[in-house]
Amino acid sequence: MKSKGTAYLLWFFLGVVGGHKFYLGKTGTGILYLFTLGIFGIGVFIDLFTLGSQVDVYNALHFGGAGRNTNANVNNVVVNMPSQAQEQKNSPDLGEQLQKLSDLKEKGLLSEEEFIAQKAKLLS
Repeated sequence: MKSKGTAYLLWFFLGVVGGHKFYLGKTGTGILYLFTLGIFGIGVFIDLFTLGSQVDVYNALHFGGAGRNTNANVNNVVVNMPSQAQEQKNSPDLGEQLQKLSDLKEKGLLSEEEFIAQKAKLLS
């Protein structure tokens, strides 16, 4: 588990040579910082604001997000689902469903096989 404090200390003292990038396992970016002095200082300045989230991403990828708030930056969606009591109240009872099935069979809209299959499904 990587520490934000350690990452910021490395950023402060070795940022222009990519010390914090090597710490987070970003070897390619670390080498780029080493040869360009932190992409001419611009990359080091940007990392001042993004380093905390970079550590979070590293920890989430390598440790499954252990030790951090997993609800950060997540849009929660709430779905109103009817309870079983409401579903039972809103759905027709078994007798009504069987009567409708029988009516469909009599009108010729259901074959005998379809009727038997639907009836078995209702009774199971």
